[in-house]
Amino acid sequence: MNLRARLVLGCSFLLGVLVSRSFACLDDDAYQAVLASQPAVGDIVFTRIGGPIFTNVAVTTLSWTSHVGIIVDFKDGDWIVAESGIPFVRKTPLRKFLDRSQDQRFSIRRLRTPPNADQKRAMLIFANSQLGKLYSLGFDLESSSTFCSKFVHDDVYVCTQQSVGEVETFDHLLHRNPNAPLWFWKAWFFGRIPWTRTTITPASELESPLLQVVAQNPA
Repeated sequence: MNLRARLVLGCSFLLGVLVSRSFACLDDDAYQAVLASQPAVGDIVFTRIGGPIFTNVAVTTLSWTSHVGIIVDFKDGDWIVAESGIPFVRKTPLRKFLDRSQDQRFSIRRLRTPPNADQKRAMLIFANSQLGKLYSLGFDLESSSTFCSKFVHDDVYVCTQQSVGEVETFDHLLHRNPNAPLWFWKAWFFGRIPWTRTTITPASELESPLLQVVAQNPA
């Protein structure tokens, strides 16, 4: 691993500590209701992560959600969510993924044209190929690294040719909300916001007309 990668990984680890917070776990009845909704490979799972980074993502996008993953497998009695988190892409049991969400809020959504068996297998293969990929701290859609909404978009698009979410520039994203915390993003980008950079957000994926609700809390 070269010096730059080590620095990025080190910074990502510190940021991971910064955004990690403990919340009340989903109770058994609530999780049984999730299982009763019959989740499936290809379902997209939206949550709300705390800390200054993801809180400002939600505020900027005028949405409650700030994080997203995708179900890619069933193993050891639970569904498995693939996610791009700080510091890298990993797989997490669905119960644990939902437990991390503030106020136990989540939404599980499914493509209106669900993936077929071959496409579901491809989703797992794609996720496995991305494991360990570093998190893009610049939320850059063109970066060789990734971030949560880019990862989900790419997995779905590569495997089904369906494009979930809106690709937009930072200029469009930050000026769509007159109350967007520009001060935070200027500080995040060391004084210069990359206005022409393209990105994709969990909020735009949540609102995608290609998706329908499977289960969510609050209902």
